[in-house]
Amino acid sequence: MRKAIAVGLVALLAMYFLGGMSARHEIFPWPQLSQLRKMVGAEKAVAPSRYTFDDKERLIGDESKTAVTCPTQTDRTAVLLILGQSNAANEGGQRYRSNYGARVVNAFDKQCFIAASPLLGSTDTKGEYWTLLGNKLIASGQNDSVILAPLAYSGSEVARWATGGDLNPVLVDTTKQLQDSGYRITSVLWVQGEKDLVMSTTADAYQKRFMSMVDTLRQHGVAAPVYISIASKCLEPSN
Repeated sequence: MRKAIAVGLVALLAMYFLGGMSARHEIFPWPQLSQLRKMVGAEKAVAPSRYTFDDKERLIGDESKTAVTCPTQTDRTAVLLILGQSNAANEGGQRYRSNYGARVVNAFDKQCFIAASPLLGSTDTKGEYWTLLGNKLIASGQNDSVILAPLAYSGSEVARWATGGDLNPVLVDTTKQLQDSGYRITSVLWVQGEKDLVMSTTADAYQKRFMSMVDTLRQHGVAAPVYISIASKCLEPSN
């Protein structure tokens, strides 16, 4: 008798659970277990980023930026066009901000913002040293105001900056925006070459493509000197 009762209970339980599963989990405790699983296993919502990027991953928006009136250029204003790859972009290990308020600004898209890492106009969201340079130029008494106009893409080879490269039109557009804002570029700062070392670009090919970029600047009214940075080789052979 007991054996028959036990078999009957097992059969009832089996029918209950199998029935619950076959009924699209609508019988207790399946709905509750399903909800619990969703609560425990649910992915954490991704926090909204303060940053906005364009289709080439260049930083074009940062909610933390402080917009200011663009300073009027005088003979004591440095307008720096910053070009190159990661060492010129926002890939630095240290962040800086203007020690002089609106006297050191980040110019981007015909607007000005108090300079602070990361700078609008380049890729990545880490640190950079251009804001520090602006602080030092003012501290030294060499300049009264500094306009930083970054346009640097991590991992970009020189061919992308030359005529026919995908970054050449962006260079032209950035130059035009500065000119439309009433700025005359006083220095062009070039920090690039690691990518071409990895790609084994020859010296002749590099020079030709680099001069093509310089010609683009000259053709669009930029007469400023172009300063080429010499980077040290460190860590890995590719660097």
